[in-house]
Amino acid sequence: MFKSTIPGMDLVFHTDPPQGSVITIVGGAGTLKSALTYAVLCARLNSHPQERALYVTLEETAEGHLSNLRSLGLKQHDRITISDIASFRADVQSMGEGIFREEDYLGLILKRSSGEEAAGRPYDYLVIDSLNALEASMPTDGRQIRRKLQDFFFQLRSKKITTLALIETTQIDDRPEYFLVDGIIELGIMRRDVDFKRYIHVRKMRSCRHEMRPFMIDVGPQGIRVMGEVID
Repeated sequence: MFKSTIPGMDLVFHTDPPQGSVITIVGGAGTLKSALTYAVLCARLNSHPQERALYVTLEETAEGHLSNLRSLGLKQHDRITISDIASFRADVQSMGEGIFREEDYLGLILKRSSGEEAAGRPYDYLVIDSLNALEASMPTDGRQIRRKLQDFFFQLRSKKITTLALIETTQIDDRPEYFLVDGIIELGIMRRDVDFKRYIHVRKMRSCRHEMRPFMIDVGPQGIRVMGEVID
């Protein structure tokens, strides 16, 4: 889903990961996790009119998310459905008696991404923004969370829904979620001389040929692009 999307991405990916892969987009604040993911999805859907995506934002409203994207020159795509935290809370409350179960959000995401609510086919792509917020909504210990996420990701893989799970963190290495996913894409900010540069670095991607070196990312009037220059 990455090849032939935003300019320069083919420098990073020589082949695409299989459909149904679970991929984490990892980085600190301001590293363009949401914007890059959305830009890649838009470009992919523009060239594949039969495909569609579900973007789940658990940290802000749908309008707030779209406002942030517009500030970077990204327009709303008619085949990317955005579900925000408000709609999920409304569904949880409608389950009765105000009782929250730790599997509720996972179940609702599976239901929506599978197309069950509209009696349609599954979405081709699912974005979870962010996995931090999803884990925080599950009132249980770390080991149980990983077990539930493992089952959650298994079901998404079985439906061939490619999943992009965003993680905001400055501790890139050795996160427990890495053992559950097929790919890890790191987005970061690095100082070069007197300037700061954003970069993309594919740490892991099963069944996919890709560069192991980090490449610079630039945001300009034409949107987001991957630069040919490698960061040493």
